[in-house]
Amino acid sequence: MLTVVDSQDRRSRILLAAAALFLEKGYAGVSMEDVLSEVGGSKSTLYRYFTDKTALFRAAVEMLIDERSRPLRTFQPGDSDAAETLREYGRHFADIVLAPGAIALHRLVTAEAERVPGLGQTFYEHGPAFGNALMGDYLRGLCEAGVIEVPDPMLASAQLYQAMLGALQMRLLINAPAPSPAETELSIANAVETFLNGALPRASAARGRGRPSVAKAR
Repeated sequence: MLTVVDSQDRRSRILLAAAALFLEKGYAGVSMEDVLSEVGGSKSTLYRYFTDKTALFRAAVEMLIDERSRPLRTFQPGDSDAAETLREYGRHFADIVLAPGAIALHRLVTAEAERVPGLGQTFYEHGPAFGNALMGDYLRGLCEAGVIEVPDPMLASAQLYQAMLGALQMRLLINAPAPSPAETELSIANAVETFLNGALPRASAARGRGRPSVAKAR
């Protein structure tokens, strides 16, 4: 009889094998038999953990989503000025969302979100929404410190993310030429500079069109 640890290990090995197959071949290109041939064992064991291919697919993708979103949950920007801190956010997001594995997962979720109810929502909540809230909280702190002035920090965060990485991410998703590291850095830096200049408090903007304040948010 399997112990709890053995059972969890067996389930994890099934999920890892299934995730690799789904990323490579898509939902339609993988059968339960394909997964079984990778991990060994009997059909009855496989179906004990997952009632059908859709249940296995959902569990495998949710595991991938959790793995990909984990760096977001541990990110702590340095104690820098506003511009450099926002560039740090951009670089951290780029390391996550522009990675080949993240692009493959994004494509897979997009292709199968209609087939598997709730899958797209899970992907959104664990990835884009969480990252947006992370940077949005920082922007709210800048607002409270008087460094910037935006009516909705969460909306501003989403817009800044798109300005930093949206076009680069789209290129990778559609298999267009990949951006170079220098191009990614330039996209992030330009987006941050444009954002901060546009978000200056009105009193500061009225005094001139210089660079934004680099005061730290307390």
